[in-house]
Amino acid sequence: MSQFDNAFERAAQARQAIADIVSSVRSGDTDLPAAFELADANPLMGRVFAVKVFEAVPGIGKVRARRTMDDIGLDEDVWLDQVPSEARLAVAQAFAEPAP
Repeated sequence: MSQFDNAFERAAQARQAIADIVSSVRSGDTDLPAAFELADANPLMGRVFAVKVFEAVPGIGKVRARRTMDDIGLDEDVWLDQVPSEARLAVAQAFAEPAP
């Protein structure tokens, strides 16, 4: 197996892991605290942009996810496994409340 084949296989695995965590959050099977745990445990899942996971939370959407991240001080290009613990709690609490 060539070096390129290995790289393509690794990229395919990463894409699948990211799709799995986003679809699991979107379907409601995984809540945000569990998604953070998965990201910490699996480096491939941790490399999804947090905004993509937040947007997938049922009832949140793109605008609320991005506004909440901005209010908390999170950049849109932060990976899920790099979200600090205090920001994780703030995001989970903000998304648990009904939209204003």
